[in-house]
Amino acid sequence: MASDKVANAGTYAQRLIENEYVQENLAQAAESLRAAYRRASKRRVEPTRDEKLRRQVREAALSLREAASALQSGRRKPKKRRGRRVVVLISAGAAAAAVVLASNDQLRRQLLGDGTADGDEVSTAPFGSQAPVTA
Repeated sequence: MASDKVANAGTYAQRLIENEYVQENLAQAAESLRAAYRRASKRRVEPTRDEKLRRQVREAALSLREAASALQSGRRKPKKRRGRRVVVLISAGAAAAAVVLASNDQLRRQLLGDGTADGDEVSTAPFGSQAPVTA
């Protein structure tokens, strides 16, 4: 019974030393509590009515709870997902390029070609209003 508690304490101590996520949460909780203490000691306001003080204490409690949960389960800091950002940025760039091409005829002709052979000119006059050909 006592040896189980000692073994668990050793496991938790090891996790506390190795797990940076737990350490960050504990440091954040300590900073929030320090800020709350500074605010409460300087002000002559009732702590129950001071919203900023209550928010700082709430943040400290949340950080402590997250640290305890991570310590108990061995959870690490979540890794950032950069793949989604890249896909979103590429999609937005492609959509912007499509909009620009759809709205600009001259750019579309330059980029995609105008469908004529080399040296041939495309008439821009409306159909039926061509000048008569004189030989």
